[in-house]
Amino acid sequence: MTTLLLENLHFLSLFSLILLLSAHTTKSQISPNAQPAKPIIIQPYIIDYRNGTVSRYISSPPSFVPAPNDAHVQSKDIVIPSSSNHNLRARVFLPARPEPGRKIPVLIYFHGGAFCIGSPFSWGDSHYVARVSAETRVLAIAIDYSLYPEFTVPAPYDDAWAALEWVAAHTSRMGPGHDWWVARYGDLKRIFVGGDSAGGNVAHNLAIRAGMGHGPKITGLFLAMPYFLGSKRVPLEPKYITSSPNYKVWPYVCGNCSGGVDNGYMNPFGPGAPSIARLGCRKLLVYTAEVDELRGRGVWYYEKVKKSKWAGQAHWVEARGKTHIFHISEPEDPATTKLIQDLSAFINSD
Repeated sequence: MTTLLLENLHFLSLFSLILLLSAHTTKSQISPNAQPAKPIIIQPYIIDYRNGTVSRYISSPPSFVPAPNDAHVQSKDIVIPSSSNHNLRARVFLPARPEPGRKIPVLIYFHGGAFCIGSPFSWGDSHYVARVSAETRVLAIAIDYSLYPEFTVPAPYDDAWAALEWVAAHTSRMGPGHDWWVARYGDLKRIFVGGDSAGGNVAHNLAIRAGMGHGPKITGLFLAMPYFLGSKRVPLEPKYITSSPNYKVWPYVCGNCSGGVDNGYMNPFGPGAPSIARLGCRKLLVYTAEVDELRGRGVWYYEKVKKSKWAGQAHWVEARGKTHIFHISEPEDPATTKLIQDLSAFINSD
């Protein structure tokens, strides 16, 4: 009996020691990684949870306002047939009371948002493009191109090309997938492309692609505070640019691209970028804002184009004292009115 008791006590002691060692070992093994990796937040664009999941910073759907129809403009939402695995949504704007039989310029427009956020159906963008259509007397088509994290580059650029080809395919007669506003009122000999911020980047790359092949012809390119970057700072570019959300989000958007911010999509003059002399339009308007971290690149872009062998006419306008995409955030500001007036002069001049 005594021997059995001693054996049991010995077993219990060993068991207790094993438990203590096990607890100590487990604690020492998991303590360095007990807390999950802290998410990377790139406000206002994305959250990287560092486990293979990336979401938008704001998880709610983009704001949506109905297509405006009033005394100045009429508009509607359409779907553009695309050869990709999805169709493109767009909002088309036509000046109210268009003149029968008269063709007007077509403006294909791309919104901003660092390829992550934004929509042509939000109040700011819809209101702005509606004003442009009414006051500039153009048929404007705002494209809802593919965004990250659902899509990565080159999807936005492919969407832009699909939109341009769709517009150019219209004739005086209706065809499959055509829109009768575009067919009846659009002057296909005066197609303009434009955009603000990331949309300006899309518009530039669209014009480059148009100039490299036998695709549709573009008359003019309008870049409002375009989203361009590069690894080497240029004049007027702030020192803090590498810590900017605009800089940090590009590796996500263009995750499979080579060259980082010097990739040809983001840096028009980076290694391997197509020659700017192949810009597929005959005139250019660059609009910058004085208080904007992207200002330096916009001015630099204009100056490089002017010095290049491109045969077109380039113009540059700067909004003094204004911040990035002020024309969206301050729709009734006099500077916004001036921007639309300048765009109108650009489109409607010979």
